[in-house]
Amino acid sequence: MSSIRSRQSAQVTRLPRHWLRPLAALLAAIASSSLATPASALSLMESYQTALANDPKYQSARFEKAAGAEFEAIGKANLMPNVGASYSFSKNDADRTTTFSNGTRQSDTPQYDSKIATLSVRQPLFNMDAWQRYKGGQAQVSYSEAKFDVDAQDLIARLTTAYLEALLAEDQLRLAIAQREAYYENQLANERMFEKGAGTRTDMLETRARYELAQAQVVEAQDNVTNRRNELSAIIGVKPGLLDSLMGSPPELPLVPASLPEWEQLARDRNPEIRTQRHSVDYSRTEVERNRAGHYPRVDLVASHSRNTADSLFTYNQQSIVNSYGVQMSVPLYSGGSVNAQTRQAAARLAGSQADLDASTQRVLVELRKQFQLVNSMRVRLRAVEQAEVSAAEAVEATRKSVAGGQRVNLDVLTAMQQLYTTRRDLSDARHGYLLAYLRLHAAAGMLDSDSLARIAACFTSNP
Repeated sequence: MSSIRSRQSAQVTRLPRHWLRPLAALLAAIASSSLATPASALSLMESYQTALANDPKYQSARFEKAAGAEFEAIGKANLMPNVGASYSFSKNDADRTTTFSNGTRQSDTPQYDSKIATLSVRQPLFNMDAWQRYKGGQAQVSYSEAKFDVDAQDLIARLTTAYLEALLAEDQLRLAIAQREAYYENQLANERMFEKGAGTRTDMLETRARYELAQAQVVEAQDNVTNRRNELSAIIGVKPGLLDSLMGSPPELPLVPASLPEWEQLARDRNPEIRTQRHSVDYSRTEVERNRAGHYPRVDLVASHSRNTADSLFTYNQQSIVNSYGVQMSVPLYSGGSVNAQTRQAAARLAGSQADLDASTQRVLVELRKQFQLVNSMRVRLRAVEQAEVSAAEAVEATRKSVAGGQRVNLDVLTAMQQLYTTRRDLSDARHGYLLAYLRLHAAAGMLDSDSLARIAACFTSNP
């Protein structure tokens, strides 16, 4: 009776085999539904070019940079001539009473048209406020350009991270499917041995439990693939389709310069976050001087040309042309203490900006040191895990032979298989982690550009 129950159990566990799909079929289905590259794999560099045109965050950064480029022109306008023109026309109906020296009065109601046309020009000769606004505009332009560099590097980092995580998720799915099928084959072997009287029901239950757990891991891995591909799609703006594959053993990427102090100096000079904060300090400094300029006099060259026709009752029936030019100076004497207060406020903000610069520099340098160590340690870890994967595969075969010889039991095989696939997952993590550390190191140093992306892309192989 127990034999019958075990056969029924075997039939139940065979059912999932009808819907087991190889990973190649899964990827082919993904590729067939792709809108981006239906005929071939989407490479990392192609993804980057697509993201440049479609990523919403990057497009927003482009427009923000274009807006920031106008700050210099806005500041410069305060130093340029200010030209204005005015014209007025009015109909006048007046009641006028004239008293003569003999005491008599005469009244009339003149009606006339008034026309006034004026052209005026004001050119600053000395205006410290305007000069500091111009310098502040230059600092804001530099800030906008550095901020755009931050966003440009961020696009490369986000894209590469999303691409690698999508590939890692597919690797994990591939391993989960392989592990599940290996457990299934081991379960079939246990059933055959049980039917021949050489196995036990415990062996079958142990393998079945591992198989069911592996099946759950496959479902989880499939969800992870979908989520990671959706994240990549949000960046590139299209469905990614089939992706390039990472080489089995990525080549060592060049680390130039080789020493940490040189990398730190690069970060201080080129990191866009540090440069952005540095320009923020420059702008804050101009704000201090601009507020202090409230104590300075202002000197302007003024000129005007005016044509007036009956502009008042006293010039009734008269026309005049007036040309005037000269120098106008205004000197602030007292403004209730607002100039001093605003200057102190701007000085406090300058000190805060300097503190933010120091904090940004330290944060970037900490991240740079971390990634520099990771790049070097991940190389060693990658080679070690590669050797561990070979040893784990050999251990599985040796354990199976030991079971056949009666020296080991089925649980030992399952444990060895679990160790093998755990090692393979660690190997996949190490391969992707090495590239991410290389990417983040260059980002921290301000050297993440299309050239460094191309070096990372060289670690991939195209899928047909």
